[in-house]
Amino acid sequence: MIYSRTIIYFFSLILFQSYVNLIHCECPSDTILEPCSCILTIPSHTYLLFNDFNPETIYIHEKSIVCEHIDNTSFDLQQIFINLNSYLNENETDFDSFLLYNTSVVYLPENVFSNITFKSLMFQDNRMLTTINVNAFTYFKDSVETFETLNTNLSDSDTIFSILKQFTNLRRVSMHNDRLTSIPNYAFNHTNLTNIWFGTESQRTSQPIETIGQYAFYHVPNLRLLRIFSPNLTHINKYSFAQRNRSSTDTMLHIYLGGEKLQSTSFPLTSLSRFRSRAVFLRLYNTNLTYLEETIFQPFLETHPSSIIDINYTNMNFKCDCRSAWIQYDYLRDIDKLDNRVYGYRCWAIDFSNCTSIVKSIM
Repeated sequence: MIYSRTIIYFFSLILFQSYVNLIHCECPSDTILEPCSCILTIPSHTYLLFNDFNPETIYIHEKSIVCEHIDNTSFDLQQIFINLNSYLNENETDFDSFLLYNTSVVYLPENVFSNITFKSLMFQDNRMLTTINVNAFTYFKDSVETFETLNTNLSDSDTIFSILKQFTNLRRVSMHNDRLTSIPNYAFNHTNLTNIWFGTESQRTSQPIETIGQYAFYHVPNLRLLRIFSPNLTHINKYSFAQRNRSSTDTMLHIYLGGEKLQSTSFPLTSLSRFRSRAVFLRLYNTNLTYLEETIFQPFLETHPSSIIDINYTNMNFKCDCRSAWIQYDYLRDIDKLDNRVYGYRCWAIDFSNCTSIVKSIM
């Protein structure tokens, strides 16, 4: 009898779990959502930008809503979700992702999705999208893990970053080819945030950021990847990249910086030395750097024995002169080239013996 009851109990659990899965995977009829639709796979443009064609990373396999190819000024996104909310049961309102793609939407109002929730918000090729109400997503702010934009007209940095701060469980931010000109002070305060993209190093996408505020990433202890490519960035503030706490993991922090207005004098003292003894891989690409200032980049390399600088071939104006001789003096390792912690440095074979420097005078 006990054995039979156990079987019935486990069978009931299986049926209940199947019912729950059905609820979370089953799409409502498209007639309710028109001109939008509910689908089970959505491509993430972030991974597509990096030529990552692994289906497990670029597709989300849960029920999601897509509104795409809508060129209609009377299109009312909020009304669609009001209608959907009235149709769904209370336990059917959780979706995985929302994608707004290639539409003429200009404004997202307060509580735009009614009581519908999403984990990922993606806005791509909405070139007229100019404003998002600061309370557009407040209802489900604790659910959002991913926020992505590509080719929009969004320019109000204060509002956008106020929205991002609401997302307590944010894991990934990816914003490309918008019109944001600044990253404010204390921009991020997310424990789970690991990846931030503002443009890519290939120059296919950028963000016209002019300033990065003080302590912008101070409260992001588990940040692993930060990419900023801006044609307008000229200066890095002293505390822009400062970290408050050591990472809870031993993973290296990757920072990729690019932009033709970045110069050798764009980095003030200690601006690259406030990583709380964390290993950092710093890649500089498509810049106007002509040398690496010893008082800036040597302390950076000394903050952690595994920290690395990459000045690859895209830094076309880099010169092999005495201002960079310190790299050869301090970091040339003949035994194993991989131990030379300045990747892409094109001057290893140059004879700097005639250079006058502090290092040489000591020698």
